[in-house]
Amino acid sequence: MKKLLLGSIALVMIVLALAGCGKSTSSSSATTKELTFNGQTYTVPKDPQKIAVLSNSVLSMLYAVDGKAISRVNTTDSLPPEIEALPALGQTANINMEQLLGLNPDLVLGLENQHKKYEAQLQSSKIPTVLINYDGIKDNVPLLTFLGELTNHQDKAKTVIATYENNIAKVKDAVKGQQPARVAVLRATGKGVTAETDAAITASMVKELGMTNVVTSHLDKTTTDKTVPYSLETLAADNPDIIFVVTMGKEEEITKAMKKAMTDNPAWANLKAVQNNRVVYLPSKLFLLNPGLQTPEAMARLVKEAYGIDVTF
Repeated sequence: MKKLLLGSIALVMIVLALAGCGKSTSSSSATTKELTFNGQTYTVPKDPQKIAVLSNSVLSMLYAVDGKAISRVNTTDSLPPEIEALPALGQTANINMEQLLGLNPDLVLGLENQHKKYEAQLQSSKIPTVLINYDGIKDNVPLLTFLGELTNHQDKAKTVIATYENNIAKVKDAVKGQQPARVAVLRATGKGVTAETDAAITASMVKELGMTNVVTSHLDKTTTDKTVPYSLETLAADNPDIIFVVTMGKEEEITKAMKKAMTDNPAWANLKAVQNNRVVYLPSKLFLLNPGLQTPEAMARLVKEAYGIDVTF
């Protein structure tokens, strides 16, 4: 009886061992893996070799973690030679799908708010597709982590993140003890002039740096809008120390809109920021869209304009 019991136990242990080995083999031979970004889980190739990227902002982050791609999109910005040499698939919001499919990608990486319209066609072509919600500067570190895991370059991603976070901390440390600057962040386009909320890129950096965005005192706390109407009358009442102007569109159209809404009115000349020559037009490359890895440089520019403090990296 004792021998029978021992034999049964041994048999069970062998079966369990074999079952464990079978599970391990299955895992190691899997062709896909699951990754998470901003609460969304994606199934992607285990080791993607032909990643088609539909956004240059995402592309620059991919290359930062030593990833490679087989495409980019058109831009007027200068690009590193390695990225410039990639085939362009049209504009970010208007992808040439025939060209994209002709590249035979094993993964397509794009933006949910720009490329959702292409998802069905990509799925019907059985091409794994990841459309992410990449927007504010808060998404930069999670995106680097995600791309490091996607390309199996986790260590490189950690190094890039450490440098990025150290530079952000350096900018913030530079303004510790400063009286918070009172600022207005205007968004000037050919259609008119509005004010940025904390949901917009520049205003979010202003908040991170401890400055006071005067427009927030007029907002419903539940608003998710990135810009809101903002009159010269309200601006005059707020009378901020400095006015940042983020532009989008053609220069002559922006100038016309600014004149109509702000600068042609005599009240504009009475503003403290105008009288002290503290109206600053910011380059759209760093302040309209997410500046990605250049976020520390963008924040340093705001610190220089607001406090006269130089931050170098």
